[in-house]
Amino acid sequence: MTPARHKRARCGADTGEVETRLASFCAGALMLGLLASCGGLQPEDPVQALREGGAAMAKLKTVSSNLKFTKGAVSFRGFALVSARAAVRLPSDSDTTYTVRQQDVQIALEVIIAGGHIYLHLPFSGYNELTGKDAADIPDLAKLFDATNGLPAIIPAGRSPKYLTAEQVQGVDSHKVEATFSASQIHSMLPQLNSSGDVDAVIWIGGSDHLIRKAVLSGPFGDNGTTSSVEVDLSGFNGSVIITSPPALTSRVVSDFQAA
Repeated sequence: MTPARHKRARCGADTGEVETRLASFCAGALMLGLLASCGGLQPEDPVQALREGGAAMAKLKTVSSNLKFTKGAVSFRGFALVSARAAVRLPSDSDTTYTVRQQDVQIALEVIIAGGHIYLHLPFSGYNELTGKDAADIPDLAKLFDATNGLPAIIPAGRSPKYLTAEQVQGVDSHKVEATFSASQIHSMLPQLNSSGDVDAVIWIGGSDHLIRKAVLSGPFGDNGTTSSVEVDLSGFNGSVIITSPPALTSRVVSDFQAA
């Protein structure tokens, strides 16, 4: 009888020990799950995210940008814009290479804006200073970052903001936010974008520094009011940028090249 009682007692002790270990394991697993769910970038109020993005962009001194038109056509002076790569030194200097298309021919045009002057570098040619309407027709990407009419002012004013998700852009955890902007707001940032209606924007805002790293604009700003999309990637925030005014070799302008 005694051995039997001892065996039952030992069995009960073993069962209790297993239950204790199992409970500890489950509690540990639950804690790890909670910690994992709390890790990474947490959702943020979209209004606040846009406001912080605008404020961070207003403090920039230099920035690099890449634009790519992914749908539709946006033209100036007979050339369809394909893409643009720019180094910008705020408030107004920039060195931009535009890839444009005319019929089946694709070429690169360099535009330097420095010291209040605009220079165009045509293929197989030197730098030519532009003035008047010819200068006004050239897209000025520095205006995208103007504190009054550019991204810093327009982004916080987006209508119906919606938080989409958190994603990594350029290796940075970012808030992905959607908002709607009016045609006049888009035109104030870049006069070459003449939209016939509202423009939808998806914006990626850095979670730690709040800098805008990417934006995709979609709306009726293509030629003749057609639907178009442009993707803007921003990087090199406050990095080294050297923009030198070249000597103006001739007075030829874009219209001369177009007629050639």
